[in-house]
Amino acid sequence: MENILIKKDKVKLTPEQLFEIYQECSMPEAPVKQILERHGLKPWDLVVIRRKIKEAALEAISSPRTKGRKKSVVTTEEHQKVLKELEESKDALSAVGHEFALLKKRVN
Repeated sequence: MENILIKKDKVKLTPEQLFEIYQECSMPEAPVKQILERHGLKPWDLVVIRRKIKEAALEAISSPRTKGRKKSVVTTEEHQKVLKELEESKDALSAVGHEFALLKKRVN
């Protein structure tokens, strides 16, 4: 959420401050007008704050983040290329293992 800039008094509040104001104004029997005046805000500013918080909450709920890597689409060509590299790596490792076994026999 971006900072809200009120043009009259040029009050600039951080998202954390806006959320604190929202929470304070949401308490039962809170003196909303006094809270807003203390921060240099008007009632319609609270409407904007509430709307932005609601939008942010809905966005966070509708697209939950999962742990781990972000899933991506791999083309068939990329998949085939990786399989080919894997096969070549297996062959190379097998050859090195075979050579190692032969050298070990010679030393013993």
